[in-house]
Amino acid sequence: MGEPSHPARSRYSVVTHDDETWVQSAGASNLRLHVDPGLTISGAERKRYPRQTIFLDGVHDGPPFLDNEARQYSLDHHEGCVRAFTVATCEQAVIAVLQGLPLEQGEWHLYVNQPDADALLAAWVLLNHADLVREDHRLLRHVMPFVRLESVIDAHGLDGEVLAALPPKVSAAWRAHLDALVAHEREARRSGAWSGDLLEFARAQLERLDGILLPADFLDVLRAVGEVERVELEGDVAAVLCRSDLGIYEVERLLQERHGRHVGLIVLDLGGGHFTLRQSGAFLTRDLTHLYPVLNRRDPHVSRSGGSDRWGGSAEIGGSPRQAGSGLTGPEIMALVAKTYRRRGFWDWLRGR
Repeated sequence: MGEPSHPARSRYSVVTHDDETWVQSAGASNLRLHVDPGLTISGAERKRYPRQTIFLDGVHDGPPFLDNEARQYSLDHHEGCVRAFTVATCEQAVIAVLQGLPLEQGEWHLYVNQPDADALLAAWVLLNHADLVREDHRLLRHVMPFVRLESVIDAHGLDGEVLAALPPKVSAAWRAHLDALVAHEREARRSGAWSGDLLEFARAQLERLDGILLPADFLDVLRAVGEVERVELEGDVAAVLCRSDLGIYEVERLLQERHGRHVGLIVLDLGGGHFTLRQSGAFLTRDLTHLYPVLNRRDPHVSRSGGSDRWGGSAEIGGSPRQAGSGLTGPEIMALVAKTYRRRGFWDWLRGR
């Protein structure tokens, strides 16, 4: 996994890895937002795209669809539907999240071909799905008037604003925020930036949506823990690599508030080569005592002569060499976590692995 590039305190990063670039959220590192100008694919072509792919707002050339077998979806209101009776892409994204789209499971790819307000608001909803549905949908109740307003305007034009059913003062306040967001899009088109780095433009617009939709205190809590990478372990349990100035138990609490028991192992990057490991998944078939020897064998800062400055700790909590720190990067550690905690097959069991 590549290292993210982003301004300070930004929740969204432009990540490059293996000649591929995408926008990633610090709240859902398993979702990748791809911005591919002009991309339009047919029904036959979508078979070339990975499982767990969502095509947004016209990327798929055809009617909106849900393919639960392939976990491929098109959220759209252009082709093959009655536009007047179909909600816009951003509102479809909310409905999909409310219906339980399993965005916590595995890696997901989101595709946008024009990063306009409807498409990026849909992406914002998907990238922030975990926070929108917790606490009895408290945050979703707050942002839904904005989503509905954008949806009816995008689907029906400015005269459709009345369909949002908002009191005039509330509608005017949200409309001002929406106009400010769209003004950045108009300026990008006017200046020629629209034909330039649209990934950076999308990242900046997502950041602006945070400022519009998230209360300041809530945004500070979200910024307190930033996810860098997530790997699946067993069943519906994942390991998360994150960065934070908070202690490991506070990080654990905040991650579990966001993702529930889906998070079974935390790799907390403290900076300077220092890491804390915390396994909260009590029923994983392996624990940290299986991971320490693997890390010690691969870490260039660990003495091969058996010195005391090594990865170690208990089965539930431990960390990197205290003095030298680790010579491994966070992504390298995550690769070893995935290898150590992989589901063991019959032949692995016979060999005692």
